[in-house]
Amino acid sequence: MSLRKRCSPVGRDVRGSEGTVPHPCSKSPRCSHPWHYDFRVNGRRYRASIETADKQRARNIEAKERARILEARHGIRRQPDITFREFARVYLRDHAELHKRSVERDRGIITTLNRFFGSVVLHGLTPHRIEQFKRTRLQERWRAHQQRQRRGQPIRPATVNRELDTLKSILSKAVEWDRLVVSPARNVKRLPVDNRQTRILSVDEQRRLLQACRGKLRNIVTMALCTGARIGELLALRWDQCRHNEIVFLETKNGKVRRLPMSQTLRLILQEEPQVTDYVFVNPRTLQPYTIIMASFRRALARAQIDAGDVTVHTLRHTALSRMIAAGYDDYTVTEISGHSSTRMLARYTHPTADRKVAALEAGFVGTDWS
Repeated sequence: MSLRKRCSPVGRDVRGSEGTVPHPCSKSPRCSHPWHYDFRVNGRRYRASIETADKQRARNIEAKERARILEARHGIRRQPDITFREFARVYLRDHAELHKRSVERDRGIITTLNRFFGSVVLHGLTPHRIEQFKRTRLQERWRAHQQRQRRGQPIRPATVNRELDTLKSILSKAVEWDRLVVSPARNVKRLPVDNRQTRILSVDEQRRLLQACRGKLRNIVTMALCTGARIGELLALRWDQCRHNEIVFLETKNGKVRRLPMSQTLRLILQEEPQVTDYVFVNPRTLQPYTIIMASFRRALARAQIDAGDVTVHTLRHTALSRMIAAGYDDYTVTEISGHSSTRMLARYTHPTADRKVAALEAGFVGTDWS
């Protein structure tokens, strides 16, 4: 029997991928619970929910699914079966580790993807299953390391989109390497993301934050506000990149080398840092370079009485670039400093003040007498 309901006496012992078997109902198989198909092809079992209680429609869908597999629409006869987990391992080894700077992030994302698709045969992935993954992830929560709260933070749409992008990249490579004919994620859309303008620090908040910083954190924050560099770029900075007349950022997000001229403020910051290792900012106790400063940064925010709900270390970059634009520097100059690929990316850093808006509104009536 290839069609069954999990609430029926026959289907009660069947445990599908959706979780616990529901209690049997007295109206089965004429109830409103969905049908499931369950059949084998070449010794491999295929089963899933058909998402309909109409038996005739379920038969048609089951027949199409069986035909799709038999006709090798997703490459079932072109290559031996391989699970998503096995192919993801190949993807990391033969592509990500060779060509991607974000390979460590990819490893973390693939760990999440394996929870949902790891045991699924590659050609058994469907667009609907990927949509279910998106919905399920949005309902989950995450906890930071050693977080004591009972409930963690909700998963954000932007996080799910990054995971979806990695999934699409993996399946695209599967098509390129003849493991699939068509990627099932090809037409799956990303989730909408709220792109509100990012929080920047006021002049008073910036002053209080610098006064609240302790030790090396003050120099790191000052350099971030001066250069607009990402925190990862600053923490990866080495002394051989700090030359007499310039600072060279090698560990950048887009992989392009970025050079900034040495200003007087930058020179004073570097003079305060002892050259004990190859890295500029190192832990004085362990002599190891810092990898994250979020904990100490949050403590500084608390001492400065700044709400940490919408302020992160990346806020320093937004604040610095917004200050440059507000000071009237041209987009090309700011782009060269920030490392953005185009001036269009600077739109989110434009924060006109109320006075500038009023001046713009009055500009058209210069010389007009309303008295």
